[in-house]
Amino acid sequence: MKNELNVGGILGELFALLGGAGREVALYTLAIGGLVAMGVVAGLTDTTGGLWDYDFSIRTGRTPQATLFELFTTVVDVVGTYLLLTRFLSARGRLATGGGLFWPYVGMSIVSTIAVVFGLLLLIVPGIFLLVRWSAASGFLIGAGEGVTGSLRASWNATSGHGWAIFFAAIIVFVGLSVISGVIGGLLASTSEQIVNVASAFIEAASGAVFAAFGIAVYRLVHDEGEALSEVFA
Repeated sequence: MKNELNVGGILGELFALLGGAGREVALYTLAIGGLVAMGVVAGLTDTTGGLWDYDFSIRTGRTPQATLFELFTTVVDVVGTYLLLTRFLSARGRLATGGGLFWPYVGMSIVSTIAVVFGLLLLIVPGIFLLVRWSAASGFLIGAGEGVTGSLRASWNATSGHGWAIFFAAIIVFVGLSVISGVIGGLLASTSEQIVNVASAFIEAASGAVFAAFGIAVYRLVHDEGEALSEVFA
Protein backbone atom coordinates (compact mmCIF):
# COMPACT_ATOMS: atom_id res chain seq x y z
CA MET A 1 0.00 0.00 0.00
CA LYS A 2 1.37 3.40 -0.97
CA ASN A 3 1.93 5.83 1.91
CA GLU A 4 0.21 9.21 1.73
CA LEU A 5 2.09 12.46 2.24
CA ASN A 6 0.99 13.15 5.78
CA VAL A 7 2.53 12.60 9.22
CA GLY A 8 1.55 8.92 9.32
CA GLY A 9 2.71 8.36 5.75
CA ILE A 10 6.11 9.94 6.39
CA LEU A 11 6.64 7.89 9.54
CA GLY A 12 5.51 4.73 7.77
CA GLU A 13 7.97 5.30 4.92
CA LEU A 14 10.70 6.11 7.45
CA PHE A 15 10.24 2.83 9.29
CA ALA A 16 10.12 0.94 6.00
CA LEU A 17 13.44 2.48 4.92
CA LEU A 18 15.10 1.72 8.25
CA GLY A 19 13.81 -1.83 8.22
CA GLY A 20 14.89 -2.44 4.64
CA ALA A 21 18.43 -1.20 5.29
CA GLY A 22 18.80 -2.41 8.86
CA ARG A 23 22.25 -3.90 8.30
CA GLU A 24 23.61 -0.71 6.74
CA VAL A 25 22.10 1.41 9.51
CA ALA A 26 23.75 -0.83 12.12
CA LEU A 27 27.11 -0.66 10.33
CA TYR A 28 26.88 3.13 10.07
CA THR A 29 26.02 3.43 13.77
CA LEU A 30 28.86 1.13 14.80
CA ALA A 31 31.40 2.80 12.52
CA ILE A 32 30.60 6.45 13.29
CA GLY A 33 29.64 5.86 16.90
CA GLY A 34 32.68 3.68 17.47
CA LEU A 35 35.00 6.29 15.99
CA VAL A 36 33.63 9.04 18.22
CA ALA A 37 33.69 6.69 21.22
CA MET A 38 37.39 6.05 20.61
CA GLY A 39 37.90 9.79 20.63
CA VAL A 40 36.10 10.01 23.97
CA VAL A 41 38.27 7.29 25.50
CA ALA A 42 41.45 8.83 24.09
CA GLY A 43 40.47 12.33 25.26
CA LEU A 44 40.34 13.67 21.71
CA THR A 45 36.61 14.45 21.63
CA ASP A 46 35.43 17.42 23.66
CA THR A 47 32.22 16.65 25.58
CA THR A 48 30.27 18.20 28.43
CA GLY A 49 29.13 14.94 29.93
CA GLY A 50 25.68 14.86 28.36
CA LEU A 51 23.90 13.25 25.46
CA TRP A 52 23.53 15.00 22.05
CA ASP A 53 26.77 16.95 22.46
CA TYR A 54 28.94 16.13 19.45
CA ASP A 55 29.89 18.49 16.65
CA PHE A 56 33.00 19.71 14.87
CA SER A 57 34.43 22.97 16.13
CA ILE A 58 37.73 24.68 16.75
CA ARG A 59 37.96 26.06 20.28
CA THR A 60 40.67 28.01 22.06
CA GLY A 61 42.93 25.73 24.06
CA ARG A 62 42.18 22.59 22.11
CA THR A 63 45.10 20.47 21.05
CA PRO A 64 45.87 20.13 17.33
CA GLN A 65 45.38 16.38 17.69
CA ALA A 66 41.84 16.84 19.01
CA THR A 67 40.95 19.30 16.24
CA LEU A 68 42.33 16.98 13.55
CA PHE A 69 40.51 14.01 15.05
CA GLU A 70 37.15 15.80 14.99
CA LEU A 71 37.81 16.98 11.45
CA PHE A 72 38.59 13.38 10.44
CA THR A 73 35.42 12.19 12.19
CA THR A 74 33.36 14.80 10.33
CA VAL A 75 34.79 13.67 6.97
CA VAL A 76 34.08 10.01 7.75
CA ASP A 77 30.56 10.94 8.84
CA VAL A 78 29.89 12.80 5.56
CA VAL A 79 31.13 9.84 3.51
CA GLY A 80 29.16 7.38 5.64
CA THR A 81 25.98 9.43 5.38
CA TYR A 82 26.32 9.64 1.61
CA LEU A 83 26.73 5.86 1.34
CA LEU A 84 23.75 5.34 3.63
CA LEU A 85 21.61 7.67 1.53
CA THR A 86 22.55 5.77 -1.63
CA ARG A 87 21.55 2.52 0.09
CA PHE A 88 18.15 3.89 1.10
CA LEU A 89 17.51 5.07 -2.45
CA SER A 90 18.85 1.90 -4.06
CA ALA A 91 16.59 -0.25 -1.90
CA ARG A 92 13.62 1.70 -3.26
CA GLY A 93 14.86 1.67 -6.86
CA ARG A 94 15.37 5.44 -6.79
CA LEU A 95 19.15 5.73 -7.19
CA ALA A 96 20.36 7.88 -10.10
CA THR A 97 22.36 5.80 -12.59
CA GLY A 98 24.84 8.55 -13.50
CA GLY A 99 27.01 8.21 -10.38
CA GLY A 100 29.70 10.68 -9.38
CA LEU A 101 27.35 12.62 -7.09
CA PHE A 102 29.43 12.64 -3.91
CA TRP A 103 31.03 16.05 -4.45
CA PRO A 104 27.76 17.69 -5.51
CA TYR A 105 26.27 16.18 -2.33
CA VAL A 106 29.07 17.75 -0.27
CA GLY A 107 28.53 21.09 -1.99
CA MET A 108 24.79 20.98 -1.44
CA SER A 109 25.29 20.04 2.22
CA ILE A 110 27.65 22.98 2.76
CA VAL A 111 25.33 25.48 1.04
CA SER A 112 22.22 24.28 2.88
CA THR A 113 23.99 24.08 6.26
CA ILE A 114 25.28 27.66 5.99
CA ALA A 115 21.82 28.93 5.03
CA VAL A 116 20.06 26.99 7.81
CA VAL A 117 22.57 28.06 10.48
CA PHE A 118 22.24 31.68 9.35
CA GLY A 119 18.45 31.35 9.53
CA LEU A 120 18.62 29.83 13.01
CA LEU A 121 20.90 32.62 14.21
CA LEU A 122 18.47 35.26 12.92
CA LEU A 123 15.12 34.23 14.39
CA ILE A 124 15.24 30.38 14.59
CA VAL A 125 12.01 30.13 12.59
CA PRO A 126 13.65 30.83 9.19
CA GLY A 127 16.19 28.09 9.86
CA ILE A 128 13.48 25.58 10.76
CA PHE A 129 11.52 26.63 7.67
CA LEU A 130 14.55 25.94 5.46
CA LEU A 131 15.14 22.58 7.14
CA VAL A 132 11.56 21.55 6.35
CA ARG A 133 11.48 22.81 2.76
CA TRP A 134 14.92 21.37 1.93
CA SER A 135 14.35 18.07 3.72
CA ALA A 136 14.07 16.16 0.42
CA ALA A 137 17.09 17.80 -1.23
CA SER A 138 19.45 14.85 -0.74
CA GLY A 139 16.95 12.59 -2.44
CA PHE A 140 16.58 14.88 -5.43
CA LEU A 141 20.37 15.19 -5.78
CA ILE A 142 21.37 11.53 -5.34
CA GLY A 143 18.14 9.93 -6.45
CA ALA A 144 17.11 12.17 -9.33
CA GLY A 145 20.54 13.45 -10.37
CA GLU A 146 19.70 17.12 -9.80
CA GLY A 147 22.55 19.58 -9.31
CA VAL A 148 23.41 21.45 -6.13
CA THR A 149 20.99 24.34 -6.61
CA GLY A 150 18.58 22.19 -8.61
CA SER A 151 18.09 19.74 -5.75
CA LEU A 152 17.42 22.53 -3.26
CA ARG A 153 14.97 24.17 -5.68
CA ALA A 154 13.25 20.85 -6.44
CA SER A 155 12.85 20.09 -2.74
CA TRP A 156 11.52 23.59 -2.09
CA ASN A 157 8.90 23.24 -4.80
CA ALA A 158 7.95 19.64 -4.02
CA THR A 159 7.41 20.24 -0.28
CA SER A 160 5.19 23.25 -0.87
CA GLY A 161 1.91 22.68 0.91
CA HIS A 162 3.31 19.82 3.00
CA GLY A 163 5.42 21.83 5.46
CA TRP A 164 3.33 21.16 8.54
CA ALA A 165 3.16 17.41 7.92
CA ILE A 166 6.95 17.26 7.51
CA PHE A 167 7.51 19.49 10.54
CA PHE A 168 5.27 17.48 12.89
CA ALA A 169 6.67 14.17 11.65
CA ALA A 170 10.20 15.46 12.35
CA ILE A 171 9.13 16.62 15.82
CA ILE A 172 7.74 13.16 16.59
CA VAL A 173 11.00 11.55 15.48
CA PHE A 174 13.06 14.04 17.46
CA VAL A 175 11.00 13.57 20.61
CA GLY A 176 11.16 9.80 20.25
CA LEU A 177 14.94 9.84 19.90
CA SER A 178 15.21 12.27 22.82
CA VAL A 179 13.14 9.96 25.03
CA ILE A 180 15.33 6.99 24.13
CA SER A 181 18.42 9.11 24.79
CA GLY A 182 17.02 10.22 28.15
CA VAL A 183 16.17 6.68 29.20
CA ILE A 184 19.65 5.43 28.33
CA GLY A 185 21.18 8.43 30.08
CA GLY A 186 19.10 7.67 33.18
CA LEU A 187 20.12 4.03 33.20
CA LEU A 188 23.78 5.03 32.97
CA ALA A 189 23.53 7.90 35.45
CA SER A 190 25.21 5.88 38.19
CA THR A 191 28.19 5.02 35.99
CA SER A 192 31.10 7.23 34.98
CA GLU A 193 30.85 10.30 32.77
CA GLN A 194 33.01 8.58 30.17
CA ILE A 195 30.55 5.70 29.82
CA VAL A 196 27.71 8.21 29.34
CA ASN A 197 29.72 9.97 26.64
CA VAL A 198 30.54 6.69 24.88
CA ALA A 199 26.84 5.83 24.87
CA SER A 200 26.11 9.32 23.55
CA ALA A 201 28.45 8.70 20.63
CA PHE A 202 26.41 5.72 19.46
CA ILE A 203 23.09 7.50 20.08
CA GLU A 204 24.27 10.45 17.98
CA ALA A 205 25.29 8.12 15.16
CA ALA A 206 21.99 6.21 15.24
CA SER A 207 20.08 9.52 15.25
CA GLY A 208 22.04 10.67 12.23
CA ALA A 209 21.04 7.51 10.38
CA VAL A 210 17.38 8.00 11.31
CA PHE A 211 17.29 11.60 10.05
CA ALA A 212 19.12 10.62 6.86
CA ALA A 213 16.32 8.12 6.28
CA PHE A 214 13.75 10.79 7.18
CA GLY A 215 14.90 12.98 4.31
CA ILE A 216 14.67 10.10 1.86
CA ALA A 217 11.21 9.23 3.19
CA VAL A 218 10.04 12.77 2.43
CA TYR A 219 11.66 12.63 -0.99
CA ARG A 220 9.99 9.33 -1.80
CA LEU A 221 6.57 10.68 -0.98
CA VAL A 222 6.86 14.10 -2.66
CA HIS A 223 8.48 12.55 -5.72
CA ASP A 224 5.81 9.88 -6.01
CA GLU A 225 3.10 12.53 -5.66
CA GLY A 226 4.74 14.62 -8.37
CA GLU A 227 4.80 11.62 -10.71
CA ALA A 228 1.17 10.87 -9.97
CA LEU A 229 0.14 14.44 -10.79
CA SER A 230 2.17 14.32 -14.01
CA GLU A 231 0.32 11.18 -15.07
CA VAL A 232 -3.07 12.73 -14.27
CA PHE A 233 -2.39 15.85 -16.36
CA ALA A 234 -0.42 14.11 -19.12
